Amino acid sequence: MKKSSKILGIDLGGCMSGNSAYIYAETDGKQINVIEAFKEPKHKDHYACQNFIIDIFEKYTVDAIAIDAPLSLPRPLLHPETKNIPREGTGEIINPYLFRYTDYFLFKTFGLRPMPPAGDRIGRLTARAIALLHHFQYNFPHIIIKNKSVPIFEVYPKQIAQHLSLQNYKKDPKRTLQRLGQTEMMDEHLIDALLCIYGGAKILNGDTLPIPKEAEGEGWCFPII
Repeated sequence: MKKSSKILGIDLGGCMSGNSAYIYAETDGKQINVIEAFKEPKHKDHYACQNFIIDIFEKYTVDAIAIDAPLSLPRPLLHPETKNIPREGTGEIINPYLFRYTDYFLFKTFGLRPMPPAGDRIGRLTARAIALLHHFQYNFPHIIIKNKSVPIFEVYPKQIAQHLSLQNYKKDPKRTLQRLGQTEMMDEHLIDALLCIYGGAKILNGDTLPIPKEAEGEGWCFPII
């Protein structure tokens, strides 16, 4: 029997969106026991926004955090001397200044197309997530919370749903929740947070892929297998 773990799943949204969703749950990798599920209120300024999530991180005792938000930027944006390896394909996904290797990997391996970490829609989430990492001592893939080293996994709920054969998971929330062993209805953001819980448990159990050499030092969105 696999060990039960307490995981915080987060579907991160913008400070003023009111869409950020959090689920704190205990799971053995199969059954998910939701302890607390809630949405973040809208904030009017940056400091209230950051303090809210810092308080959440410090409130819960967890074995892992799984978050749907980019935790890094493309390497060439930060290090101009980077020697970029040519990518196969066409379109913006092959641009290493726009997409990290992990984003390209999700595309070529699973046929998924994540949004660019520094792009107009996602850039604010990336900034919020990285600011959070800077508040804590961060050494990929762990942060130090109250003197405890906690793994923090960037995950992609759409890839997790694909793994569960739930391609249209947001259009059929009842089926998605049943597949994850839940009876209470949730909105799409809480469902994403729940998928983060499932993914985090799988990653803790080793059900993920090794980090390719091309992604080392740049950040990695952990897929589940």
